[in-house]
Amino acid sequence: MCGVTGIFHYASPERPVDRDELTRMTRALAHRGPDEEGFFVDRGLGLGHRRLSIVDLSPTGRQPMMAPDGSVLSYNGEAYNHRAFRPRLEARGARFAGSADTETLLHLLRLEGPRALSDVAGIFGIAFWDARRRRLVLARDPLGVKQIYYHDDGRRVVFASEIKALLECAGVERAVDPTAVNEYLHFHAPLFERTFFRGIRQVRAGEYVEWNEAGPWTRTYWQIDGFSPDGTDPEARVAELEQKLEEVVGDQLMSDVPVGAFFSGGIDSTAVAAYAKDAGRSLPCFGVHFTGQGVVDERPFQEAAAKALGLELELVTFDGRDFPTDIARLMYFQDQPVIGAAIFPMFHVAGLAARRVKVCLGGQAADEIFGGYARYALADPARVLGSWFQGRRAVHGGPGEGGSRVGGNLAKQLVDGRNLRRLATALPTAMDWKSRYFGHFAKVPASAWSALLEGDGWFDRPRAFEQFSSGVEAAAASDPVSRILHWEMRTYLAALFQQDDRMTMAHSLESRVPLADPRLVRFAMHTPPELKLRGGATKWILRQAVANRIPADVLNRRKAGFDTPAEAWMRDEHRGFVRDTLLSKRARERGIVNPAAVDRLIDDVRRPYWFDLVWKLFCIEVWARVFLDGETPSGIDRGPAR
Repeated sequence: MCGVTGIFHYASPERPVDRDELTRMTRALAHRGPDEEGFFVDRGLGLGHRRLSIVDLSPTGRQPMMAPDGSVLSYNGEAYNHRAFRPRLEARGARFAGSADTETLLHLLRLEGPRALSDVAGIFGIAFWDARRRRLVLARDPLGVKQIYYHDDGRRVVFASEIKALLECAGVERAVDPTAVNEYLHFHAPLFERTFFRGIRQVRAGEYVEWNEAGPWTRTYWQIDGFSPDGTDPEARVAELEQKLEEVVGDQLMSDVPVGAFFSGGIDSTAVAAYAKDAGRSLPCFGVHFTGQGVVDERPFQEAAAKALGLELELVTFDGRDFPTDIARLMYFQDQPVIGAAIFPMFHVAGLAARRVKVCLGGQAADEIFGGYARYALADPARVLGSWFQGRRAVHGGPGEGGSRVGGNLAKQLVDGRNLRRLATALPTAMDWKSRYFGHFAKVPASAWSALLEGDGWFDRPRAFEQFSSGVEAAAASDPVSRILHWEMRTYLAALFQQDDRMTMAHSLESRVPLADPRLVRFAMHTPPELKLRGGATKWILRQAVANRIPADVLNRRKAGFDTPAEAWMRDEHRGFVRDTLLSKRARERGIVNPAAVDRLIDDVRRPYWFDLVWKLFCIEVWARVFLDGETPSGIDRGPAR
């Protein structure tokens, strides 16, 4: 991965770029690319780049990269299938100086245009200057694994891989967007192009935005091409998925530097590591765990799975003693509040891995595309219950004597106390699957939020439900489960990717997500729900596809997620710090929270949804201190230019 920055005076192309401003933007992203720094400036256009060298470490891989016709590319990401494009590009006159995928994309974009990105299997945020057409193109990968943000004032656009770089530019306002806050409170993140900053947007996944003298135009180059099943025979679909997993994981091992794997001991990360080993790469694995802190200690599962596969495993034990300093530093890297407290283990396991490798493969995205959460059953309970006695026997045997039966894990999720309480709340609206699902996902009652927030605009439940309802209706799918998976792929999963990108790139570590490869995503969306939630199992088809590669106890364990003791940290040891933050003079003056109501909440630790409420209010205030007030957290070092 790398860091992309730029300035384009599209309405006044002859107006010179402020080189000092461009340099400040680029050096704000030094952590994304400690290996090299590069610039391209031509009149009203300036591109900056921080390089993390992964493929083609020679000077032929430097960026911004220029083609003979004057076109220029500044690119953050990987194009795993880039070699397949080279013969056809050479037939059109392209000449290659090195082996970098950057060079392949540069020629692909200048010769075929940004719509050709639909065939690229990769993760990327791209800034491309089309010299012949005098246009700037910003593009984002199909699933939104990588991000690119911009601020357009009507005459000039500034853009970067992270929001903090845009704040180095004159005219970019530090102001909160109330609609983004409302979306965060309901969906755990601002949705689609929105960010926490009123004047800053991001390119949507699968889209590109181009600017010329007439202004910006937005185009979609990639989307799900329907949901009709490509086949319903379980055995054939499982065999096809196995082949795709082999291809995708093999492709994503592309690197000229050491590669490792994140390892939780769960099905997804274990499967990725197992497929990598089958491809001839026994990757060092890295994990994080908690001991004696009130949550499940994953260490026994991680060690057992690694031993069964013959993989090297290195673990870091994490506690919350540095919570007060960690939270501000991590919010700085993350740019805005998204998702939850998984930022802590993600940040620290990334730091562990970065000591030995520059690239790590992980298991993210399987749950959202193959149906890994119990909540998906709420979309169509009758179908899920009807499938309970289907698929109880494996398509093929698993490892060890007698094989491994796939099934039962959904019941383990359902009997979890927290899930049972949430399901009991959602089921009374059983006649309306959208209300049922929305009520389960946005679980905190509207009355609880309304009592804590001051003034209008911060919380609007009807507006959030309308966003959700119209979003799931827009999917060209006939069944509710597929509509829900499509919605979460574009919202919840995109937010997970932002968190993953920031926590890894804070350590100059590239994170790859094979299970979010567009080839697998299209396969998953053309797989019927009855092959995802089946036989009492979530992700049934994925479990079947990996059953002969991973240990049986990994295959059917109850899903644990990235659980953290953050609630205990905030409720006990660091409650005073939380109180001081939320009730400080600055927090009171922002006009977001009702101080008296928040004061009562902090001490009422047994109140329903206590952690959900306190965590989000706390993150909003920490974000405001860092980005609205400009308070630089301790331990932030932009590093020297190179």
